[in-house]
Amino acid sequence: MLRLGAVRNPVFGASEIRRWRCGRIVMQSGRLVEIQHRLCCGNVSVAQVWWQARFGRNDDDLCWLDYHQPLGMPSFLTLDYIRSGRFAGYKTFVGACHVLDEIARIRGASAIVAHVSNHNITDRLLTRLGWQRHAEHWQGRHWIRRFYDGYPKSSLDRYLAA
Repeated sequence: MLRLGAVRNPVFGASEIRRWRCGRIVMQSGRLVEIQHRLCCGNVSVAQVWWQARFGRNDDDLCWLDYHQPLGMPSFLTLDYIRSGRFAGYKTFVGACHVLDEIARIRGASAIVAHVSNHNITDRLLTRLGWQRHAEHWQGRHWIRRFYDGYPKSSLDRYLAA
């Protein structure tokens, strides 16, 4: 995937984020590094997720989330891929999720959907972060983060670099 630009603070870069269909949130040591504009969304297979979780995890403290807005569905975002290094802590991962919530608010998204194939991301953690099981009749673990009743209070300040 080709990187086209970046925003270090979503508050000041909101107008740019609204125009981007695909993006990547990059976090390190519990802080937002940047939100990257990507040319297209990642096409990740379940086999690739399994392989990287088992053998290809980097020894760093980086975490990134890839997301996109599906064509013809302007009120939804799809969480495509989460990559987390061995030393990326809980605060880094949760911070990336809060930044994704902020992007949903900026874009006016009604919900974020995800197919979670890595069992290291537990149902308990997803529930704690405000996600709900979705499409349970489909194969796999499908989750949704709804914003129909409004967006959560922003906690973005905790994750922005000083």
